[in-house]
Amino acid sequence: MTFQQLEYIVAVDKSRHFVNAATACGVTQSTLSTTISKLEQEIDVLIFDRSKHPIEPTPMGKRIIEQAEIILHNSAQLREMVQSEREDERGKLLIGMMPSVAPVLVPQFCNIVGQASSGIEVHIFEKEAPSLIERLQRAEIDIAIVDSTDITDTNLLSLDLYTERFMLYASSASHLTNRGSIRVEDLLDGSVWTLRSFHDRYPQLTEVTHQSTLHHVFIDAGSLSTLISAVDANGGFTLLPESYASCLSPEQRERMYKINSGKFFRTVSIAIRRDYVRERMLNVVVNAIRRIIPHDMLDMRITKFDKVKI
Repeated sequence: MTFQQLEYIVAVDKSRHFVNAATACGVTQSTLSTTISKLEQEIDVLIFDRSKHPIEPTPMGKRIIEQAEIILHNSAQLREMVQSEREDERGKLLIGMMPSVAPVLVPQFCNIVGQASSGIEVHIFEKEAPSLIERLQRAEIDIAIVDSTDITDTNLLSLDLYTERFMLYASSASHLTNRGSIRVEDLLDGSVWTLRSFHDRYPQLTEVTHQSTLHHVFIDAGSLSTLISAVDANGGFTLLPESYASCLSPEQRERMYKINSGKFFRTVSIAIRRDYVRERMLNVVVNAIRRIIPHDMLDMRITKFDKVKI
């Protein structure tokens, strides 16, 4: 069994097509097929069901491919560990971010990382947290930036980055504008806009967004920017993470209000696998976030120590 064979079966699993996998691997289709067949003969297991269109791994093949991905990831980690002893951090950084975080971080993140090291090639994946956690566990990405609660029941390591408020965002015509103080009781009347993929993840928000006394508008697909545009055009209000203010115009920021409650908060964290060894790369990411997120939101561990230790 060779790393090349493992790379080939992973490529076929991703594309579900021998010709496309061969192209991705830079070899001929016959070379790839022959190499995979030799592996199947060696371990006496059929990895792919070639009668299916598109091709599918067999049940045992799925388990073999999952282990192959981990082995290839660990091999890359070993190379990176040696590389990390050099003066500069280099190589690919595969980082996933939740949709409610990516618009805040991405605009400045790549530039800051590039300034830290010209040898880092950044790949950003904007996906919902469950998908990012799954990809991280399968070693398809290096780092995931998700809600702290998404990491609780996993075998992943986590580092809290920052804690932020959920804030009221109201249209200029809303009865909630120009108030010196917003109480939870004030949110139980009027029109509320809810982005299900975001708001329904947080019980403290559903206590408001699902109140029977409100007029509801639910958006099942979209982004926070879509939600904000809907509120601006139609009236009413919604709830946004505090950091999202950086994505708004000055006039829109004036319509974000703090809610006087101790439960309207969330903590955003970094998740990594337990076998992650690229400490310098992790610190490049943390340092970038330290420069983007306001200091008063950052976790004490981020502000107190210059470097994060794995």
